[in-house]
Amino acid sequence: MQNKLIYLTTNPHKVQEANEFLVKKYGFNLEIMKPSFEVLEIQAKTCGEVAKFSAKYAAEKLGVPVLKSDSGLYIEALGGLPGPYNAYFDKQIGTEKFLDMMKDIPNRHAKLEHCFAYCEPGQEPILFTGGSTGRISYEAKGEKGRWHDKFYIPDGEEKTLSELRAINYEYEAQFWGHALDDFAKWYKEKLERK
Repeated sequence: MQNKLIYLTTNPHKVQEANEFLVKKYGFNLEIMKPSFEVLEIQAKTCGEVAKFSAKYAAEKLGVPVLKSDSGLYIEALGGLPGPYNAYFDKQIGTEKFLDMMKDIPNRHAKLEHCFAYCEPGQEPILFTGGSTGRISYEAKGEKGRWHDKFYIPDGEEKTLSELRAINYEYEAQFWGHALDDFAKWYKEKLERK
């Protein structure tokens, strides 16, 4: 596969994920890029909307096809927050303050959303979404991953995403859904049609 896939991110966890799946698993020629301009992110209700807008904006500015991702944690008791404002919550509150804020809330139900948007210049973005449902733990556990990985426990599990990742990266990846695999299969077919 000769075509280079441009993936826009500065998040080290997303870089690791892209290298594990897009390069090692699918063999794509991947370039992870931080453009010289700020990739705008809109305020929206879902991560999918954010990813689609950012991918289209960046594809038009760069003049090449791009892949952009976004993820969020929707907590039922907080009306769906932090949702697409996940990174902002991490930066402003952090794990410990967040869990302290949640300590007396009995409803711990949450949903994890993981989205990838691919866009070519002059086209509408194509969105791939995934995720899982779970609950918020009462304490942070584990060292790996994003801030919410240390307190999000997928349904059917007793360990946080962070703890699961330390045990088995591929097993933990299933709780992010199939968005990345769905994109990769679609993109591979697209390359083969050329």
